[in-house]
Amino acid sequence: MKRIALVGLYSIPNMGDRILCETSRYLLEQSSSGIEIIEVDVCPRYKQDYSGLDYLKYRVSRKLKTVAEKRFEYTNSSSFRYHYEYFMWWLRLNRYYRKILKNVDAIMFAGGGFLKFRTQGLNYYVEQIIKIAQKHRIPVMMNSVGIEGYSETDIRCQKLKRIINSECVKIITTRDDAKTLRGNYIVNPAVETARVGDPALWTPECYGVSKGEPTVELGINVIRGKVFTDYGNTCSYEELKEFYQRLIKAATQRNISWRLFSNGMKGDQAFGREILYEMHLPVAGNLLPAPKSSEGLLAMICSFGGIFGARLHACITAYSLDVPVVAFIWNEKIRMFADIIGKPGSFFEEREMDVEKVLDRFVTETAQHIPYEVKIREQLKMLTKSYVEKFLFQVTTNVR
Repeated sequence: MKRIALVGLYSIPNMGDRILCETSRYLLEQSSSGIEIIEVDVCPRYKQDYSGLDYLKYRVSRKLKTVAEKRFEYTNSSSFRYHYEYFMWWLRLNRYYRKILKNVDAIMFAGGGFLKFRTQGLNYYVEQIIKIAQKHRIPVMMNSVGIEGYSETDIRCQKLKRIINSECVKIITTRDDAKTLRGNYIVNPAVETARVGDPALWTPECYGVSKGEPTVELGINVIRGKVFTDYGNTCSYEELKEFYQRLIKAATQRNISWRLFSNGMKGDQAFGREILYEMHLPVAGNLLPAPKSSEGLLAMICSFGGIFGARLHACITAYSLDVPVVAFIWNEKIRMFADIIGKPGSFFEEREMDVEKVLDRFVTETAQHIPYEVKIREQLKMLTKSYVEKFLFQVTTNVR
């Protein structure tokens, strides 16, 4: 029996990432019965996950991260920053990776924004894991990953490019920007690439859920206030807060019932509370409690007639469940998702964030029952599954 390491963001409180991990596991299980799946949390987040010397390294790494957050601006792409942050994550994670990946037969990244380098530090995780895989000749698949930018001059990007062209990397599929993946990142012709659907499109099958009768017309997905500026945009913390407040007031004036909800991140939930406090509205009944499981987030989304989305996987899971989605665009991945599903008119650029236009579009999508193109969604799902099956065939038949 082959042992497959499924790498994902298991402990992050964003339940969208949990859904990615669980739907990816579902795809693996549906694709082959002759495998053992080893779940690898790409970054254990809590002190109880570490002991002894590893706990000391964890504490030092946390201190280094605090310094990095204060010292390095979004636009800083210096060599010093790369080496500082690489050491910071190496100190915390490298021994853990070497231990947990010992004796696995293959590695699959579950999906999500692993091909990014400006925020979060996922590039450092990818670099360390693939270096271990290359050393031990372990085949790697990056499944339905997000491609978030490219730079010829940013050392973080170029280090990421170099490592994903390693001999051990067999397949990289993306949920969005196949053009950048093929045209900029991949130079090794042996690495197979394709654009596929996000694993979360398999939500109905994985969890056995479907859209029911909604109890609230509009679910307003809240996201942390600095998300636009953190990704190089201009909408400030206060401006985003005011947008949400205007949206709530306009929905109330139109007699559209609404609730705020988050994907579970503390910063998102806190921002939702702040929005309501300043409007002198009670939190209870207006902001749903943070979901503690993927099933909890899905239950929220199924309770709405439609959602105003912010987090990508609030949008993707709603789409998978035929719940209408209107959203704003704070990152290229949101724009690409809108284009892929054929709904660019329902997703609003930063300069277009007018609450009346947003609500007009919401009413159109829900009242007129405009369906999604099911054929597009099914094609994306089948492509995702076919490449997972192809990788597993290579692994189980020892095709390296």
